[in-house]
Amino acid sequence: MAVVGSRATERRFVAAVDEIVYGARRAGFSVVSGGAIGIDTAAHEASLRIGVGTLAVLPLGSDRPYPATNEGLFERLAGASTPRSGVLFHQPLGTTPTRGMFASRNRRVVELCSHVIVVAAGLRSGSVQTGRLGLARGRHVAVVVGTPGAGLLAGAGATCLGAPASEGLALRTAAWLSGSPAEAQEPEWPEHLWFVRDRLALAGGAGVSAVDFEDPAAAMAALFEAELSGYLIEVGAGRYAPQRRAPGAS
Repeated sequence: MAVVGSRATERRFVAAVDEIVYGARRAGFSVVSGGAIGIDTAAHEASLRIGVGTLAVLPLGSDRPYPATNEGLFERLAGASTPRSGVLFHQPLGTTPTRGMFASRNRRVVELCSHVIVVAAGLRSGSVQTGRLGLARGRHVAVVVGTPGAGLLAGAGATCLGAPASEGLALRTAAWLSGSPAEAQEPEWPEHLWFVRDRLALAGGAGVSAVDFEDPAAAMAALFEAELSGYLIEVGAGRYAPQRRAPGAS
């Protein structure tokens, strides 16, 4: 599976990577990522620590391991004893860097995997583009709830694994990897939030915002509670859609 995400992100998303990698080990998957600072680095480090095979796909040739600050990590990946671990240079020796090489590298990451997990992403980030490419190529795509890019991908059909600190993230990841996004389960809504659930049903795929309710102030509080509880995911500025959960989610 591919694990991708933002270079600069909150600590709680970095911590969630450990749970995701534990889920990969439970399901018998190895981890592919791009070797970048942030979520990519966290995925490789967690894999080395937990004993999961991990491959770094780098955008340039072997004479330009990028980013240079991760050279030590790349050396450990190349020398790792865990099967399916190593470093793949996406370009030949001596290639001059260009902006497009990063998008090309991301395509290779998707091609190598059957599943793609986007941990944290901005709306216009390379991680969102990787998730979109995964959906377009028929890969199973999932997101961790809590960033705008994750909301965008969820609205496009990606499965939601839950919030970064939610209990059982490793088990949900393992269940999703072993099953299919088509088996995702809808959460049970508490009775005091049924008015939000019912409004969502009427809205269809467009989702809802607080102004769609008779009492916007009360609706805003309910929407916020529903998002924190994992029933909704923000798919735009103040607009929410139902969150699909991975198989085995409670």
